[in-house]
Amino acid sequence: MKYFFFAVFSLLVSSLQLAAEESIPLRAGPLSMTFDVDNVMLRFVRVGKAEVLRGINAPVRNQFWGTVPPRVSDIRLQESDGSFQLTFDVKCQERDIDFLWKGRIVGNSDGHVVFTFDGEAHSTFLRNRLGFCILHGPSAAGQAWRIEDIHGNETPGHFPKFIAPDQPAKNIRAISHEIAPGVWAHVRCEGDTFEMEDQRNWTDASFKTYCTPLEIPYPVKVVQGTRISHKVQISLRGDLSQLLRDNQPTEEVTLSLVEGGQALHTLPGIGLQLSSQVDQLEAAQITRLKALNMDHLRVTLTPASDSFASVLEQASTQAKALGVSLHVGIQVGEKPARELQRLADAIRITQPPVSAWLVLAADQEKFQLARQILGSVVPVSRIGTGEDTNFTELNRNRPVDSRVQMVSYGMNPQCHAIDTPTMVENLEIQADTVHSARQFVGDRPLLISPVTLRVQQVRQAPLAGELPSNVDARQPSVFTAGWTVGSIKYLSQAGADSLTYYETVGWKGVMSPGGDFPLPDIFPAKPDEVYAVYHVLRAVGEFAGGEVREVRSSDGLSAIGLALAKNGRTRLLVANLSDRARSIRILGLTPGDVELFHLDANNETTARSDPEAFSRRSGQWLSVSRKPLQLHLAPYGIAQLDQGS
Repeated sequence: MKYFFFAVFSLLVSSLQLAAEESIPLRAGPLSMTFDVDNVMLRFVRVGKAEVLRGINAPVRNQFWGTVPPRVSDIRLQESDGSFQLTFDVKCQERDIDFLWKGRIVGNSDGHVVFTFDGEAHSTFLRNRLGFCILHGPSAAGQAWRIEDIHGNETPGHFPKFIAPDQPAKNIRAISHEIAPGVWAHVRCEGDTFEMEDQRNWTDASFKTYCTPLEIPYPVKVVQGTRISHKVQISLRGDLSQLLRDNQPTEEVTLSLVEGGQALHTLPGIGLQLSSQVDQLEAAQITRLKALNMDHLRVTLTPASDSFASVLEQASTQAKALGVSLHVGIQVGEKPARELQRLADAIRITQPPVSAWLVLAADQEKFQLARQILGSVVPVSRIGTGEDTNFTELNRNRPVDSRVQMVSYGMNPQCHAIDTPTMVENLEIQADTVHSARQFVGDRPLLISPVTLRVQQVRQAPLAGELPSNVDARQPSVFTAGWTVGSIKYLSQAGADSLTYYETVGWKGVMSPGGDFPLPDIFPAKPDEVYAVYHVLRAVGEFAGGEVREVRSSDGLSAIGLALAKNGRTRLLVANLSDRARSIRILGLTPGDVELFHLDANNETTARSDPEAFSRRSGQWLSVSRKPLQLHLAPYGIAQLDQGS
């Protein structure tokens, strides 16, 4: 195995102190990478276009698995001859947690990078995790690896192709994997025992190698004065010359519409959850929601509670007003037979229009009991199982009963990190969950429900001036609208049968409540307005029952496309997923006239305050030839292109 050394010589040696809001590009010989200052993370370690690592960070996670926001200071950078040294201080302080660590990243012209973490607890607190996490990107799936354990033994293997329910590797000291034929990346971890989990279970775009095995009981008490030190080293082996020749970065993104039968997928039925804030829908809200051409309304019932029957009646009333069916999640408690009988009695009285009954977190015994009791009042063909939180629970609790008629699981993009770039990275992994689920679900209907920006449950009560942990202030934003375009795209192309998003009304919904309902100042919405995502769901809803045509992107982390077809009409939704303007080239449109509409910061106010007028607006007419169509999209902007009558 030969080593290939690459160096860029510079006549200038710089020593800089940098502002905390900057993102810092770095180069260590053949390796390029970026230091994300806001999230204190080394990201996108690459040789040319080949990914070595998706990232390295060092989160402090409290006893509720919440990540303490890091605050970075005193950033200093020295660069010379294709090498660098970056140092910084990080303060992780929230409630009873006060932890300070110093970071140092050194890269040399040989492509060797060392990241050190030296921290000290300034208070006594409980933590579930503290220290380095190394993220191998999704391109590693199925690739060969060699793992060295803590005793020095090396074992060959592969990163899992389909999502592994449990840890693929434990007791890790070093991992080598093949990033290209004959080229290996080597990562060595020191300071703790490391193990790996397949983070695609939570729709994270990575395989995470983290410190402190989960077999050790947690939370762990960290006593004031405790010092923790970790080190991660990255090196390369093999001939890198071809990878470096292939490195031709471009600012332009190309979207290509794919031809052929295999590139067509049925558009799943799309619905929303019942509002957790508003008990009754106003007439104007019903009118606006009906314009979405929804497939269903989702509600979760807890039959052990005193209020479940009234919630079922409320959901039934709203579903009938909207002209849709209900999907009902059933949370069975400690007395399943009694609770399920209570639900059966309520069904007899209410006669709800339900097309899917989903027994949540059900083992085989609970499912059979639900089928037996509910089967006396509803068709058993509508009874399935579900896991609300994420794919992990379904992957670890796979339905073995052949009588399970449908399977459901929820997802959100922020189980481990809440920054916008990570949310964008996680979009394509939604498709991986569908492909992996099909390995054990087969052709049974697969319902992705619910899809939310944050985890559904509130794990820790908010402090004064904070939003609850299940609410995201980005809910009304154009970014969320574009993110939803991506979610529908990937889940549809993967073959999901049904999708449930967000809620109808409220700060987790697609529109804000009426004027009598108070909204906190920290939530960026006004009463009686819709959110930007409303217009995406309306644009998609007009093609209900149609098909999704596959669209490929040259840079899926920057821009993506969702193509819809029905009755001779075609609609292409293009979303800029980045915080800067993008030039986008589109291939594969049928020659002819196209009507172009935009949704971005320039017209967002009108779109939210007067959605009816916004939907009646006229677009810009373009003539499409066989040449690529060029678009220019504002940051997080969305374009809608319509062809056909």
